[in-house]
Parts: sequence; structure tokens; C-alpha cells
Amino acid sequence: MNIVIFSGAGLSTESGIPTFRDSGGLWEQHRIEDVASPEGWTKNKKLVLDFYAMRFIKQAECFPNPAHDAIAELSKIHTVVNVTQNIDTLLERAGCENVWHLHGRIDMQKCESHHSLAFPEQYDFDCDYKSLITKPIQIGDSCPQCGGQLRPDIVWFGEPVDMREEFLMEQIRIADIFIGVGTSAQVYPAAGLLPMFRRTKEKYFIDPNPNYDLLDGYTVLKGSASEQLPKLVAKLL
Repeated sequence: MNIVIFSGAGLSTESGIPTFRDSGGLWEQHRIEDVASPEGWTKNKKLVLDFYAMRFIKQAECFPNPAHDAIAELSKIHTVVNVTQNIDTLLERAGCENVWHLHGRIDMQKCESHHSLAFPEQYDFDCDYKSLITKPIQIGDSCPQCGGQLRPDIVWFGEPVDMREEFLMEQIRIADIFIGVGTSAQVYPAAGLLPMFRRTKEKYFIDPNPNYDLLDGYTVLKGSASEQLPKLVAKLL
């Protein structure tokens, strides 16, 4: 079977990774504009790099939870495509190989002028440098292609999400099962993805507080990711 799993922050909260703007989370100490926007990067690169250094270290200390492990087990038997809003690598560390990170990855770096997306007015060239990192990025870490400052390969506010439209359309066409987990599905891109899979034969949505008005045609499993996803995977296997 071909299975598409769309996941949000709720997939990783039980591993200890704070959700977006969660109480006590890293976002709470900073204005989003200061640490997650091209403007914030231009204003204070060190602040941005220090912020993502904390996130890099935090996710490295966390481990996959039963929900991640269940998805990995499912992918051993079926073709599973993970479309995730999360920037952590817990799916990969659980053993998942086919993971599409809509918002980038915390363990990747790229040149600040990568494809000129963030600062088109400042650069008249494209730099396509990207690489994995094993330690946080520092001021002075430079791109080997053009010498520009390296930055996290994270999609900031005001930057385009990594939407691979042709690939997405193919997944919609061939999917036998669609599973939404760890997201409220009330903001984009989640709000747009759910209707796209409306013709998929089997559709499941896992959430502790589901909005049933948005989930017509879905089998709703009320509960956390690590509570409900292993049960669903056991059923599918």
C-alpha cells in the first residue's frame, strides 16, 4: 500500500520538543520577527544563530517516541511518505527514510544567499550550497562556494515553504491511506492538504482535540500521537 502521513509539532512533543510558541518553549523568550524572519537575520545574525543553536542541541538530546517508532515499523511493510512540518530529525532517527520536511531541517545549513529567496534585493546570483551539520552554526562560518555567511536551512516567516507540487500531486493520485497526526489542520499548509486527499479511500486523523467540522470523511482517533498511532499502525499491519 501507498501511505501518506502528514505530521505537525504534536508528533514530537512527547519526545520533549516544545511546540510552536508553547508555554516555556524557546519561542516565548523572543519575538518571532527577531529570530525567524529574513528581517531578523539582517538585524542580528548572532541572535538568530544562538536561538537555533539551542534548538539544535535540544532536539539532539531527544529521542523518537512510540509514534515515530510506529511509523518506522509501518514503512518496513508499506511504502510510506512522511510530509512533516517539523524541523527535527526524529522520524529519520526512528528509521524512516522517505521524509519531506516542509519547513527545513535543524541539522542542515545553507548559504544566506541560497537561491536568493531570502534577500533577492541584496544578491544578483544564486548559491545552491547545502550541507549537514554536526554542531551549531557560528558567526564567520562561510559558504565554500561564495563565501557568504551560513544560516540554518529553515523556512522563516516570509519565505516560501518547500512545496514540491508535482511530487505532491503524484502522492495524492496513488495514496491508498492518508494519516494526519500532530497538527490542528486549521492553518496552512495543513488546512490545504486535508481537502486534497478527500478522494483517498482510507483517511485517519489523530488529535487530542479534533475539530470535527474540518474532518468530514475522516476516521477521527481522539488522543495523542504516541497513544493512537501505534494502535492504528498495528491495525494496518
